Amino acid sequence: MTELTKQMLRLLIGVLSVLLAALSASLGFWLGSQDPPPRSFRSMAPTVTQLERISEVAATRVHVTDILLAEGEGYRGSWLIKGDALLSLDVSQAKIVDVNTAARTATIRLPQPRVVSARVDHDKTQIWSVEKTTWLPWKWGDQGLLRDAAMRHAQQLIESSVGKEHHLALARLQTELLIYRMYDRLDWKMNVEWE
Repeated sequence: MTELTKQMLRLLIGVLSVLLAALSASLGFWLGSQDPPPRSFRSMAPTVTQLERISEVAATRVHVTDILLAEGEGYRGSWLIKGDALLSLDVSQAKIVDVNTAARTATIRLPQPRVVSARVDHDKTQIWSVEKTTWLPWKWGDQGLLRDAAMRHAQQLIESSVGKEHHLALARLQTELLIYRMYDRLDWKMNVEWE
């Protein structure tokens, strides 16, 4: 092979290399400028993971006002009791019991709401009256003991009055609305069952 042929061959390879590099660069630019196909994501089925993170849902706070009468320790008293209680449920105990992926519906079973915090509001609770029940002139009994026992009973009174069915129904309704909204964002329709 002559020197001229070798130079022509090198020139041809060089030109082809430049053309190939230019072609691959323009192809890369053209492919990079194309919009990627739209992505879509879809949940396969609802889970209770979000609920487990929440753990406890404070469904509703109930305010209580009542009159408490007490007698003992040589005294009789009455108090205007004010307080509140918090109804809550442990949603970490929730279970998905029925799933229809085609219709995107599911049923979730939740535990019943319960009273988690009941308290007497001592700032708003008022003494109505306290009077001595004995005619003996010397001191007998202890007004403070009666008051302390009455406040312990007031605490139980608030707890038992909040545990009534209409308060529990309100707590269930509030929780159902929360569940519906939470899973509606994932495009699932949920039914709620109560244990």
